[in-house]
Amino acid sequence: MTGGGWRLDNPVQVLSLLGSLMILIAYAITVHLPARRRLYCSISLAGGILLLIVALIYHNLGLTMLEVAWIAINLWGLWHARTAGASGAADVR
Repeated sequence: MTGGGWRLDNPVQVLSLLGSLMILIAYAITVHLPARRRLYCSISLAGGILLLIVALIYHNLGLTMLEVAWIAINLWGLWHARTAGASGAADVR
């Protein structure tokens, strides 16, 4: 095959595939287990970081912007889940 193609012997392709799978798995978790916000955000954050690495390697500005936003949203979600969990624990007493 000439002209490239999808090859899993390229480490950047592997990072891209892993990042995408992590985001999809995280999304599937929220669909079936909505109470798992921390788990979703953690997996989704890791996937976003992997895809950001790929975007930076290939100098893909659009994907870089998307992944930076995705990472920020997941960091906000983790922070929100942490603060909500802390205030929720106080309310249970």
